[in-house]
Amino acid sequence: MNRPVAVSLEALVAVAAVAWATERLLPVLGLASSALLFLLPVLLASARGGLAPGLVTALAGAAAYNFFLLEPRFTFRVHELDNLVSVFVLGAVAVVTSRLASRLKAREAEALERARTSEQAAELSAVLAAGTPAAALDEGLALVARRYGTVRLLADGEPPDDAAFSSIDRAAAAWALHNGDCTGHGTQVMPAADWTFVPLAPKARRGSGVAAFARPAAGATRSEDELDQLRQVGLALGQARDRVVLEDERRERERLEERDALRRALLASLAHDFRTPLTVVIGRLELLARTQPEAQEALAAARRLDRRMTDLLGAARLEAGALAPTLEAVDLVDAVAAACDGIDLPADVALHRAIPADVPFVSADPVLLHHVLANLLDNALRHARAEVAIAAARTGDGVRLTVSDDGPGVPPDQRDAVFERFARGASGPAPADRSGGSGLGLAIVRGFAEAMGMTVTVETADSGGACFVLAMPVAPGAAS
Repeated sequence: MNRPVAVSLEALVAVAAVAWATERLLPVLGLASSALLFLLPVLLASARGGLAPGLVTALAGAAAYNFFLLEPRFTFRVHELDNLVSVFVLGAVAVVTSRLASRLKAREAEALERARTSEQAAELSAVLAAGTPAAALDEGLALVARRYGTVRLLADGEPPDDAAFSSIDRAAAAWALHNGDCTGHGTQVMPAADWTFVPLAPKARRGSGVAAFARPAAGATRSEDELDQLRQVGLALGQARDRVVLEDERRERERLEERDALRRALLASLAHDFRTPLTVVIGRLELLARTQPEAQEALAAARRLDRRMTDLLGAARLEAGALAPTLEAVDLVDAVAAACDGIDLPADVALHRAIPADVPFVSADPVLLHHVLANLLDNALRHARAEVAIAAARTGDGVRLTVSDDGPGVPPDQRDAVFERFARGASGPAPADRSGGSGLGLAIVRGFAEAMGMTVTVETADSGGACFVLAMPVAPGAAS
């Protein structure tokens, strides 16, 4: 028995009970009070069963009121307006009560649905927040699949291409990926598709991927409320996927940092361990070169190797952030002379020095400055055709030192790149025996210079080659 019929029967029983009670107690209750009691079955039937049971009960109540209480009693004669009013009043009560009850039930159903949706969203959020991001995403997808059926995540640039997706599904997925809209089954865009495609991020972040939900197994069309739920589920899955991506990036960054730290430690260890025996070798070769000219070539090679070891140590110190310059007043004339004396000048290259005797002292770390000058000179000699020039001049509150060559120069679009580690510029027609380098020299120049508060840039020399400019601050108290 369905609910309206059952409610109607219960209400008719209630009308009979009221008719019996009022007929017995009419002298005590009076006609007006007795009439009001017939409203109770109507209210009951309208609230529980809706309009139809309410109207049936209203008619039954009006008939019982007329038959048992109105004169002449025990007849259905309607001879006064009050008899009709009772029918209309009971019918109006049935209509109003049923409509109010229907609205209340609808609101109750909506509230229960919202509560259920919130509970499901809270459960999904708890699953996605537990454990590692990758495991949480897998658990969340499994939970969503149990509720809504098969689900797949499609990244940007990954249109579905397997047999599960038809051509219209692929078109709907491409639309969703490009526009950030919910498309496919149940939506207004390509509703003929078998899958519903929901963005994984707000519309402002287009191209963040979509979640694909298969058509319900029963073949029903998804309602707008269910689509709203899927949109919220898609955003939650998108946030979980972003956490997986961030976690992967963090692990990759940590792996690279560990690898770089190991490499720096290895380079520093090798450079340090080689320095002592290399110093002994250079000393012996210098003694040999005094009496045996053929030892000069070996001595030059040993010195080049020593510079490479120095570059490796400098690079390791720069990357480890271990530089702690001790700034003091340095005589640039002496510093340039020491740097020039320490290089192996090729026979086919002339070195010109133009350091005025009255150039003011500069504020620098003597050891770091020596490495800067030595690397700038070494770089110029490796690229020069016939000459290298080093000059200095006072400029305002600083000193401008230039190291230039007549080599191929540095193109404007490469002037920042030459200071990067392992950058190798073009050597032009320079001899092959002095065209190679470690790729660390200029990176060390910039790192050491910045540590001392200096700047280094590259320009075009008057000869067309490269001109490296080192801007140095004047030492406090230096002569003007």
